Amino acid sequence: MKNQTLPGTVRPPAAAVSAGSAGRRARQLINPRTLTMVVVFVLLAIVFNVASGDIFLTPRNLSLLLRQASIVALVAAGVSILMIMGEIDLSIGSSVYLCGVVAASLQITHGLGVVPTIMLTIGVGILMGLWQGLWVVTVGVPSFIVTLAGLLAFRGIGYYATDAATLAPVSMAFSALSEGFVPVIASIVALVIAYLAAAAYILRRHRVSRSHEGETNTLRLASKLGALTVTVGLLIWVCAGFRGIPTALIWVAVIGIVLWVVMTRTVFGRNAYLTGSNREAAVLAGIPLARQLYVGFMLMGGLYGIAGVLMTARIGASTPTTGMYMELDAIAGAVIGGTALKGGIGTIPGAIVGAILLATIDNGMSILNISSFIQLVIKGLVLLFALAFDSFMSKRNGRG
Repeated sequence: MKNQTLPGTVRPPAAAVSAGSAGRRARQLINPRTLTMVVVFVLLAIVFNVASGDIFLTPRNLSLLLRQASIVALVAAGVSILMIMGEIDLSIGSSVYLCGVVAASLQITHGLGVVPTIMLTIGVGILMGLWQGLWVVTVGVPSFIVTLAGLLAFRGIGYYATDAATLAPVSMAFSALSEGFVPVIASIVALVIAYLAAAAYILRRHRVSRSHEGETNTLRLASKLGALTVTVGLLIWVCAGFRGIPTALIWVAVIGIVLWVVMTRTVFGRNAYLTGSNREAAVLAGIPLARQLYVGFMLMGGLYGIAGVLMTARIGASTPTTGMYMELDAIAGAVIGGTALKGGIGTIPGAIVGAILLATIDNGMSILNISSFIQLVIKGLVLLFALAFDSFMSKRNGRG
């Protein structure tokens, strides 16, 4: 994706200001847009529940929804990192499919155990990300074109290797990676601990910034704690009512926290925001641009592997349609969650919440028996409105 540059000569102080602004954006745990998405989710849940005759808001259905959303949430978080740096990835669905083929082949054909299968599949995904990064960074081909080629090539490789056939079945232990559950009591204890830890973090951030933001910061604190309380309370209700925490949700939580730490507490994360905000300023600030982009594509590649493992575990097989349109869901989720297409803005929690919101729409429409063809139309409109909103916000903030 094309990045903006400052007109004329860029002075180091300007780069420093951009870096500071990027750092402030990166340090936000939950921004107002993420909170808005939580409110939208609640409203959609109420509408779908009323329309479905109290079927939507049941522990069983919400547990299914979380499992459905987990894979898209992971790749949405990954593509948001690339988008923050001013790049894009259109190959996600095909890449996840090919990694799923690798995972199924290792399980079925070669008889490998769960852990070796996971590690080798992630390794293949990283190599795929490295391959695409090579064309973007070293050869200089725009990421839009490189990953569009990957969308075609990776699925073609998978079809050739399997003759477009389904590979099944994987072992029960492998399926449990996505379809298993943490026992109810352990789930509730874990959620309470997570709630206390998150609340303590929010309160500590509030004390640090209180002197600068005053009452506005207090209102933000209340909204964050309220959203956290509602979210964890809902999860406890779901877990207590249906078998505990889905293991797929554990993957999202762990990887989401890791990526959030990477983007808010590391040099890579701070540099990512400046790289996307102004690439020329990033170069003048001494950021190793090539290494930055390579790491971004390799992170995305690792998520191909994890998503491929979880997708194969979820359906117990690798099928020719695996990952179809996943790149659109991932990009839409990231944009809905506040990631700007032009780079420099976005959060990991926002991308994950955006993906869950899309899964909510999918799940609700399926319960209401809306035609799958109409569902595609609605998802297309959601993507269109998300991109239009991003364009509107860019112009409003003087970035268009």
